[in-house]
Amino acid sequence: MDQKAMYSISYGLFVVTAASGGRDNGCITNTLAQVTAEPNRVSLTVNKANLTHDMIAESGSFTASVISTDADFALFQHFGFQSGRDADKFADYKDCRRGANGEMIVTAGTNAFISARVCQSIDLGTHTMFIADVTDAEMLSGKPSATYAYYLSDIKAKPAAVGKTADGKTVWRCVICGYEYVGDELPADFICPVCKHPASDFEKVTETADEDAVPVGKTPEGKTIWRCTICGYEYVGDVLPEDFACPICGVPASDFEKVEG
Repeated sequence: MDQKAMYSISYGLFVVTAASGGRDNGCITNTLAQVTAEPNRVSLTVNKANLTHDMIAESGSFTASVISTDADFALFQHFGFQSGRDADKFADYKDCRRGANGEMIVTAGTNAFISARVCQSIDLGTHTMFIADVTDAEMLSGKPSATYAYYLSDIKAKPAAVGKTADGKTVWRCVICGYEYVGDELPADFICPVCKHPASDFEKVTETADEDAVPVGKTPEGKTIWRCTICGYEYVGDVLPEDFACPICGVPASDFEKVEG
């Protein structure tokens, strides 16, 4: 089977929020879809490792804010590169308002929201599919919806090609989210301020001349890059373990693709 055929499916992007136990949370997903028009019903598939999953299961409700083409990378960093189990994502977040169902609506970088009440849950092993009746919906802007392909080409931060700053200091890049630390040495106990991964997930950015440029799909050490087709996380290694799970969105190795050189 040609796995690349699966990648040709077009996905939208959403910030899915839930409220339960007196707190709010949200995560990035591309798994919302309308299933029937009469009644107006949608499906949402969420990884069981996500706090948002547990909150939807408890409350029986969720809201999906549709991400638009004017969203910036910070939106994905905020809702996708940190866990609600470790951070209160709405503690100081201003670009939102509370909907009629009590859940947060993200109002910046989005063009609509859809709120729904769960009427059926389907256990898919690592994920749960929630079938839900739409209870509220509203357009927020006229901007087009962003697809996953648009995120990769126009929103996701592009790493710089140089390994030194203007004053000659070394650049260390987080392989998870792309955050860059500047300094001759990366402290062994350093934690990425964006995605909270340790120093072991940073790589020294190496400057190369054009004739020695590293091919796409290889690091300066010549190792292969495997990219998650859901969130864009990149694993570096000659072989991707069969039991590997994406540390950002939780999907299995089957949802990774080899970045071709």
